[in-house]
Amino acid sequence: SMDTKLINSLLKLERRIAGVKLTKTKAEFDAYAAKNCVAPIPYCVAVRSAMLGYSLKFTSDNSGCWGSTRALGLKPPKPEFYNGESGYGLGLFATREVAAATAKKLPICQSDTYGVVVMPLEKFQSVPDVVLLTGTSRQCMRLLQGYSYFYGAYDKFCISGNQAVCEECTVFPLTTGRPNISLLCSGTRYSAKWNDEEVMAGIPGEIFENVVNGVLHTVNGVEPDDRKTEIIAELNELGYSTEEIVLGDAYYLR
Repeated sequence: SMDTKLINSLLKLERRIAGVKLTKTKAEFDAYAAKNCVAPIPYCVAVRSAMLGYSLKFTSDNSGCWGSTRALGLKPPKPEFYNGESGYGLGLFATREVAAATAKKLPICQSDTYGVVVMPLEKFQSVPDVVLLTGTSRQCMRLLQGYSYFYGAYDKFCISGNQAVCEECTVFPLTTGRPNISLLCSGTRYSAKWNDEEVMAGIPGEIFENVVNGVLHTVNGVEPDDRKTEIIAELNELGYSTEEIVLGDAYYLR
């Protein structure tokens, strides 16, 4: 199973980390030991549940939000999505044209997803498609520093304040292979009850371990001494080497 102890020592996360798998077949879907949702559930509420320790899965029959149903490839988009009628009708855009242009830009999954599996990350036996974490802006900063350590900085984020958990944190990382940070959206803040100051990061499963290692290797350069002292103690307990972490050696103290 996926180990979450290291990243928790480095970031002190409030919630559990969630993993997501978009399954292509019934057999693959059935193989996951997660609870099959019997009532319709919005995808982001399933994610919030996974962060509380629950393992859930659902097909298009029980996908309780049209935005995520479309984004995750459970059902194909309707014409009014692409012509801007729906976004404009929701009051999210000044004109149908702006709504249509936005819809065409959003990456969406091919409509061949059979079902969605959302579980605490440590419950996954294999690497999930996407890893989701919520936290403070500081915690998300550290994740990006971990990413940049190995992959360099980049400027391609998708942060619109709409379709946050499904589009920005799941589909964007899945289709680009890159992490994304989201400020969440009004829909998920209403249905999943996130804290006002909470933000979310979505990281492709296949690079998550590298990002965590990047967070580890940047401790010395970026963390203040009080955090370094805590991290050294926790890493020693977990059996990690801490010799590259030196007090008084953050880049802004040099």
